[in-house]
Amino acid sequence: MNRIALIASTIFFGAMSLQFAYASTLRPQIPDSIVLKGQTVVLKNLRNPLPLDAGNLQAGKEVYFQNCFLCHGDLLDGNGVMADRFFPKPASFIHKSSPLTQTDAYIFWRIAKGGKGLPPEFKPWNSAMPAWENQLSPQQIWQVIHFLQTKVKARLALENSQTSETPTVEKGQSLFNEHCAICHGDEANGQGIAAAYSSPQPRDLTKGHIKLRSTAFGKLPIDEDIMSALDRGMNGTTMPSWKHLPKSDKESLILYMKSVSPKHQKFIDRKKEHEIISVPDANPFTLESRANGKELYIKNCSGCHGIKGRSDGMSTHKIVNIETDAIWPRNLSKSWTFRRGGAREQIFKTIRTGLTSSAMPRFSERVFTDEQIWDIVNYVVTLSPQTKPQIKPLLKVQRISGELPEEPMDPVWNQAESYFYPLGGQILEAEKSYFSTTDSVVVKGLHNGQEVAFYIHWDDPNYDPLLENIKRVKESPPPPLPPELQTNEAEHEAKELKGQKFPDAIALQFPVNLNSETPYFLNGAPKHPVNLWRWTSTPYQAVEMNAEGLGTIAEQSENSQSLKSQVQYKYGRYYLVIKRKLITDDKKNDVQFQPGKITPIAFNVWNGSEGEQGTKMAISSWFDMVLK
Repeated sequence: MNRIALIASTIFFGAMSLQFAYASTLRPQIPDSIVLKGQTVVLKNLRNPLPLDAGNLQAGKEVYFQNCFLCHGDLLDGNGVMADRFFPKPASFIHKSSPLTQTDAYIFWRIAKGGKGLPPEFKPWNSAMPAWENQLSPQQIWQVIHFLQTKVKARLALENSQTSETPTVEKGQSLFNEHCAICHGDEANGQGIAAAYSSPQPRDLTKGHIKLRSTAFGKLPIDEDIMSALDRGMNGTTMPSWKHLPKSDKESLILYMKSVSPKHQKFIDRKKEHEIISVPDANPFTLESRANGKELYIKNCSGCHGIKGRSDGMSTHKIVNIETDAIWPRNLSKSWTFRRGGAREQIFKTIRTGLTSSAMPRFSERVFTDEQIWDIVNYVVTLSPQTKPQIKPLLKVQRISGELPEEPMDPVWNQAESYFYPLGGQILEAEKSYFSTTDSVVVKGLHNGQEVAFYIHWDDPNYDPLLENIKRVKESPPPPLPPELQTNEAEHEAKELKGQKFPDAIALQFPVNLNSETPYFLNGAPKHPVNLWRWTSTPYQAVEMNAEGLGTIAEQSENSQSLKSQVQYKYGRYYLVIKRKLITDDKKNDVQFQPGKITPIAFNVWNGSEGEQGTKMAISSWFDMVLK
């Protein structure tokens, strides 16, 4: 029984991450036994020892939402908020080839040993599922397995049902307790168990407000707004789409959600009527409209969103506090992250109605005419690509003749192809970074047969102030004052520069040995080291390091350092160039580049202003690279 319990300890988080390890219908063969905490566990005929009762199901639910749902999702469908950051993606527990269709012993093994325990043909080095054998107690693991198996059966049964009951508050409360309370809390006040792992935090429904409405800022939503929120979910948050629920169930949920806030009943008692804000026909996009919109944007929006829309406006330093759920303004250079959507009509509606319970105000007709808002919209849409960049399968480092560029703004970089790579918070091993602000990097590469150089840019709304000592910063200025407040006197106030508690940093990661098994993507593994090129803002330098697992990073000796780097920070974005010789004398610790040979590359980013250091960082999977 002790052996079985040990197994369980592995299962829990593994279960969630197990699907992360592979999405193929092919399955590795289950071993006869495994070793956990020094004990041999026989897998043959291993079954869940816990009774399937309400207590164990609730406990398993809590464990899942404390550890698994960011990847595998609220709906167990592999579409958690972090799902698109790692490759392969988290598996869906409701898919017909789900590991949950296998035996308890199989599930136990996959969770216990994680992706690292997979055979080589399943690429264990790239699985974002770690071995969870030491993370949870055996009981917790078996409880989460019970929860997963039971929840999946209920979900599949729901999809095959044709329920159309009359909506009632009582039915809505039952559905809320089953589906929503884990995040929104038993009292619907936004204080559910999963709230601590969500940013932004779940809505406090007792206040009666939601962010996206057809009504004005601070006004109650109409039923259609709430239905839209249920069907759509909230892009970029832990709130999924509940479109799969029967319409009558969602109508019951709406009745219950309105019942928990006295504001809705007062609205009815006072015989008030909703004032719906409609979106007028769009003005055509013209260069004149864009120019007018830019002027309006700089005066009215850049204080929060920044000159280039990267959330780096001067006002953000006063209003942002992740711990209190005062999150960063939307990064307008990434339209695919917009909560309502990136279409022009959707942007218009957001500007006109504002976002209740956030720092985003409404701009009513007393502030801007419809034409002025369309002008702003026509400028905002030019700040971002229309669609999210695709992830290309192979980073091609082009060969050029002559010296490689050392400055990020060197025009030579314009001839190099750009590659977009997603990053997610390091939520796999302690200490974790649940709310990392860095969600992607863009990379270019060039070599000349002797050296290789990489250009990387990533968004960070708050730079390390000490960079100003080397004059490599261009920040978004405060919006211009109205004419009546402007003066001709120059400002001579000296600014005292104080560094962040932790530096901003980025690391490029490569395997040390390109002729052996690829190391685990999370900073390598014992006997499978990685070579890290790490740039930090303080001290301002790039150094070579090595690691054989998370938390084992060690700097190389001084005589082995050969990196050159330059950085510029401009309008909410870091630009870095880092380069080194293809071949070095330190064959033991340095990656040795060979043109034509596939070389894995990965990225780690630390946002020091948000307290990221050590294992608290944003991470990427391995991606293939080749020097042409």
